[in-house]
Amino acid sequence: MGKLLALPRIRLYFLGNSLSEMGDYALWLAAGIWVRELTGSTAKAGLCFLCLTLGTLLSPLTGLLVDRVRRKPLIMVTNTATGLLVLVLTQVHGADQVWLVYGVMVLYGLAGSISSAATSALLPGLVPEELVGSANGFAQALTQGQRLITPALGVGLLELHGGGAVAVLDAASFAAGVLCWAFVRVEEEKPQPSGARWRHEAAAGFAFLVRRPALRQLTVAMTAGVFVMGFFETLDIAIVTTGLHHSPAWTGVLATAVGVTGILGGLWAGALARRLGPGRLAALGLAVTGASALVLAVPEDAVVVGGALLLGLGLPFAIVGAMTAIQLNTPGELLGRVVGADNFLVVGGQSLGIATGAALVSALYYRDLCYVAAGVLALATLYLATRPEQRQGSGATECSPQPVPSG
Repeated sequence: MGKLLALPRIRLYFLGNSLSEMGDYALWLAAGIWVRELTGSTAKAGLCFLCLTLGTLLSPLTGLLVDRVRRKPLIMVTNTATGLLVLVLTQVHGADQVWLVYGVMVLYGLAGSISSAATSALLPGLVPEELVGSANGFAQALTQGQRLITPALGVGLLELHGGGAVAVLDAASFAAGVLCWAFVRVEEEKPQPSGARWRHEAAAGFAFLVRRPALRQLTVAMTAGVFVMGFFETLDIAIVTTGLHHSPAWTGVLATAVGVTGILGGLWAGALARRLGPGRLAALGLAVTGASALVLAVPEDAVVVGGALLLGLGLPFAIVGAMTAIQLNTPGELLGRVVGADNFLVVGGQSLGIATGAALVSALYYRDLCYVAAGVLALATLYLATRPEQRQGSGATECSPQPVPSG
């Protein structure tokens, strides 16, 4: 980790991303609560998450944009535009203006898919190859840390000063992030047009995932895994209320436990990726999350908290392993589209899993759903762990990015 943080531009990279994400997490949770307060409808509040997801479903197209232009300027322009966009929310004062919240959330998700693909595609050019896993792991640790703090900040600001104040905070966080990005030194050549039809170029990310056995296997395993992980967006309430006989607010204890070990998992992921290889790290992450599903089914407070700790540990392993494998196995000129295709599958699988879990939790006992999730995760782990292509000791590949100078 010391070698990673010794690079000035990677410190600015993390700081810029963290400042932007701080406003993201504050706004995302506060928006649903705000809509609930304005309309009195829980269903309308839930539409905020759906609208956010709709924007990310265009990630195959936004990935194409990432590969057609220089990525650092794209990040700065996108984040500047998003910061100005959220200020529209300062004009929302009643239930008849909630449509503005929905519209902002759709565009917010779209902008997020651009920034996510661009930052992921830019990272391998900012650090030496052997530090890519550590960089992804540290990013995950920062993300988990922010998820522990900033949602409460957003809700507190909402209660004190209203949704407009949360929007101003978000806009300020984007401005601070863009300022950091302005000082990130990166050498980028202007991408040259391929001459192919845009539909073929947009589909190239999916085609590359299919052609490469290691990435195809990871995509299959991770898509199955995130589908059943989506169950827990609804299951956590059933675990707390039906299983432990606590109020729904007790889910905050589980969220805190997930966040704490999520930080640790992110910090450990880089070293594990170098030792195991990114594919086997992803398999380990799926195995740990599968074990957590079994533990969460036990109706005892301490055991359930232990399951949440396992879940927080496993998620960064799976995410860092999969993303590092993509970054090290994909040529730079295709990386935006491949990341976009991967985001499409992950977000789509997670969203479908959330919807499926919400539909099944009223028909099946919550412990049965935990067992289903554990079974699917075990199969995904077994599939991935037994593929020879995932047993590369260092994770180095033939499409590795070129070494970059320090500084």
